[in-house]
Amino acid sequence: MNLRKVNRCKRYMLANSFKKNSFDRWRLVMNGFNTVTGADCTFFIEFYVLNPLLSPSECILGFKSRLEKAPEDLQYALAGTETGKSLLTEKDVRPSFVMIKVGRISKNGKQLNAYFPSDALKTNSDEYILKVGTSESNACVLTDFSTSGSVTVSKTDLIQQPELLCDSGSFAWNLRYTIEGSLMPNYASSGINWSCFGARTSFSGMILMDGEKYAVNTTTSYGYFDKNWGKDFSNPFFHLSSNNLTSNISGKKLLYSCFAIQGVYNKRLSLLSMLEDKKIEFHAGGRKKYSIVYDFSETVPDDDGVKLHWTVSINDRKHVVDVDVFCKAESMIVREYECPEGGRKMLKVLSGATGTGELKLYRKVKKNLELIEDVHIANCLCEYGNIEYPVK
Repeated sequence: MNLRKVNRCKRYMLANSFKKNSFDRWRLVMNGFNTVTGADCTFFIEFYVLNPLLSPSECILGFKSRLEKAPEDLQYALAGTETGKSLLTEKDVRPSFVMIKVGRISKNGKQLNAYFPSDALKTNSDEYILKVGTSESNACVLTDFSTSGSVTVSKTDLIQQPELLCDSGSFAWNLRYTIEGSLMPNYASSGINWSCFGARTSFSGMILMDGEKYAVNTTTSYGYFDKNWGKDFSNPFFHLSSNNLTSNISGKKLLYSCFAIQGVYNKRLSLLSMLEDKKIEFHAGGRKKYSIVYDFSETVPDDDGVKLHWTVSINDRKHVVDVDVFCKAESMIVREYECPEGGRKMLKVLSGATGTGELKLYRKVKKNLELIEDVHIANCLCEYGNIEYPVK
């Protein structure tokens, strides 16, 4: 593992002109167990910085209601005149804020959002990657080895500020982490970047959500840590990743294995995998030619309810990789992100973390395929999303 490259990818990326028209997003995912009931859940913690230089001292949320005219002009609207109708036109703005998004991906899952002006953000210190908060007591922190913080959203907050676009509740965390497997290289283009530097990350510590305590242990956290930054998201947004893998051939747990699939980039996906000592890479931004077929669909309901289905088949001159994953729809949530260009443009991502399926790796031998590994996938992070535009 190239630690210097990993640490560089973790850093805050928005410099110069990128501070006005770009985003930077750190995403951490881990499993925890309820200390009372023993129930396991998947949690996520995200740091999202959007157009920080547009409004350093005040949060600008694109979905906050804004009228084109001053409040005193609303008498025309109350009269029901044509002039009044034009006064009710919403003003589009470009958002600018730092958001901490946390929550649980499961049945009855939820997400909580806390917003800060970019002046409350400190980055790239020797002590931390980033720290955000109005005081030391409420700071949310990400370092090279740990993360901690808290987010609380009351029902009153949501009534008064529906533009928060989240649920109500409380979430506090204090976690340490170790990156055990990185999948490089990054995907990089002029506007979209992805770095999967923590495809296999072990977490330990505690999470407190809505008064219930969850223990996070290194052996069962099945952690994941990646980063997206740039001027826009990929569209559609397609993601699969897991490091809870078992060989169907030997029956053994693959303790040093992981994979991640991300896209869609120029009609291609990046598939990066490490299966013990075998590293297979199909990089959407690379020069190596490969063929790919992928799909996302909804299954016919059965005794387990509706499932979402991800399939990927990639091949080049040497290898074929087939991935087939299912995730129950009832265990998924929708996460939302305002896009840098504003205008109420938003990425909506359907996310689940209980995906199961198979990954098969073949080697091409003349006109035949030789099966190298057949892997059972569990605790798969499954995502699919699209950028939505406001209705005119």
